[in-house]
Amino acid sequence: MKTSFIFREYIWIIETLRREGKVTLRDLSLRWQLNGFGDGQPLSRSSFTRYREAILEIFGIDITCTRGSGFEYYIRNAELLEGNTVQNWMVSTLAIGNIVSDGLNLQQRVALERIPAHSEYLGKFFEAMSSGFCVKIKYRKYGAEEDQEYEIEPYCLKLFKQRWYVLGKYTAYDTGHMFEEPETRMHIFCFDRIVDLTVGDRYFLFPSHFKVEEYFRYAFGVFVDPALEPERILIRAFGMEKYYLDDLPLHESQKKVMEGQDYADYELVLCPTSDFFHQILSRGHRIKVLEPSWVVDEVLDLIRHTLRLYDPSVDGRECVQAISGTSDHKTPD
Repeated sequence: MKTSFIFREYIWIIETLRREGKVTLRDLSLRWQLNGFGDGQPLSRSSFTRYREAILEIFGIDITCTRGSGFEYYIRNAELLEGNTVQNWMVSTLAIGNIVSDGLNLQQRVALERIPAHSEYLGKFFEAMSSGFCVKIKYRKYGAEEDQEYEIEPYCLKLFKQRWYVLGKYTAYDTGHMFEEPETRMHIFCFDRIVDLTVGDRYFLFPSHFKVEEYFRYAFGVFVDPALEPERILIRAFGMEKYYLDDLPLHESQKKVMEGQDYADYELVLCPTSDFFHQILSRGHRIKVLEPSWVVDEVLDLIRHTLRLYDPSVDGRECVQAISGTSDHKTPD
């Protein structure tokens, strides 16, 4: 049997159990046949056992059986299929791939976004992280004329806005000071700017206390500034924007704290770095920052700079007054 079809069966089993919660093997077998799997043959207990073992090995998803009445099967660690987990991303991506594959005759009627490139880098980073070896990269920052070479300890990978990043630890040497002590740094590297990559031969010990979710807990995207403390940020979404925020929160910490007739207020707890400010500005007049005052001032300053790009004679005061609430603010329908 083709590997692609076997994975289709794995995903179908996972999605069925995630959706239904608990299912007996008999019911699962009936649905299996109705969906055209197994050439119309029932799903035997021995085959299902092999599938369960493979799903556990590949995805880390543990399908077990209740020992009470009914002998129903369920996903023991279903929390892995929630939030920004690798398992949730893998299963969701493969499930969508199966749906699109079934509808290839409609490909001219499906518009997709560009998928993240540099899959060869992804494979090498997984190889290095699995074996515990450092990675040597040539990296060219935006605007730089020359490549810089780094030997990094790859701690984790992160996907953000269709780009892959690696968080790496490396040792920086200040060549301008002969007796300067080398400095250990953590830095996020974007795959788009990696010119060359090889898995090195130096082993590193990944710290067992390091938790990816904790490291990025207060980050909006990929930037983590150790100098910043998490802030309670209060924003107001106007008109239809509140529905967008309800469906797609800006951050995992987002909570709705108040709702009016044509607006809703949300609380976020994060470190406001440049990527957060860019996101706020991208929402235009549909989102307003209410607190804290220094974040409000930063947004207003960015708005002033933006206005001067279009008209250097404009100081931005009228627009700033409108956005800050000192003049009438009309919201979109």
